[in-house]
Amino acid sequence: MAIRIAICSKILQDHEISEAVGIAAEIGYEGMEIFGVERHLPADASDSKVRGLAGQLRNAGMEAVTLCTYIGMFSQKSDDECLQDVERFRRYLDMAEELECDLIRVQPGGPPIPSAAREDHWLRAAHYLRECCDLALSRDIGVVMENNFGLSATVDATLDLIARVDMPNLGVNYDPGNLYRMDRYYGVEALMRLGELVWNVQVKDCYRDETTDDYRLLLGEGEVDYATIFAWLKETDYDGHVSAESHRKPDAQMSAADIARHEFEAIKTLLQSV
Repeated sequence: MAIRIAICSKILQDHEISEAVGIAAEIGYEGMEIFGVERHLPADASDSKVRGLAGQLRNAGMEAVTLCTYIGMFSQKSDDECLQDVERFRRYLDMAEELECDLIRVQPGGPPIPSAAREDHWLRAAHYLRECCDLALSRDIGVVMENNFGLSATVDATLDLIARVDMPNLGVNYDPGNLYRMDRYYGVEALMRLGELVWNVQVKDCYRDETTDDYRLLLGEGEVDYATIFAWLKETDYDGHVSAESHRKPDAQMSAADIARHEFEAIKTLLQSV
């Protein structure tokens, strides 16, 4: 299968999820990463809302790529807090089955820089990630960690944590924009090391500047070399989605739908050029 273009629903978070799906489908997106924001898919979403969303996605010919929950950050929480998140994860498993979605994002947490983490941070994150993976395994659902601040901020740390968890259904939501800011490896070097653990790819541009919010960019305005990344994904027959996740905020000049349309066209152009 060819690489498919998806959208992170967070780009359209000012719209109700039904409106967001309609906008994304009209633009041409083939899938959606559904975020756990209030208007989209919080952990307490009703069964009727989930069923309605599932039907709308099917009618639009779109896949639910990932449920991007805000569950996790286990490493520095109490056991009671972690267990509450595990219960919320159970609820997302039910949602994933209804939505025919085979990936759920869970974050390990930790100090922003992995080298600052203590051993107990690693052990706690690994333990509760394993609990989530164990629950998901019988339902044939994967758990993905995004490359983000914390114990999955670098390639080395991500691989270390996956080895500690040691479950076959734990993979990576590869985010080269986040890695670009945190690690010397972010592109092909990262992809070579992560290998078949890359189950989804998030696309946002950025540059390195500690004095400004360097994520609020459109694709093409930053420094991340997506042409090389997409070429590698094609060469290695990556069978999955690349998901637009621009953090550009809508304003009087550019609506959220305009941002979504720009990112779709920019990704499509990059994919066609490699």
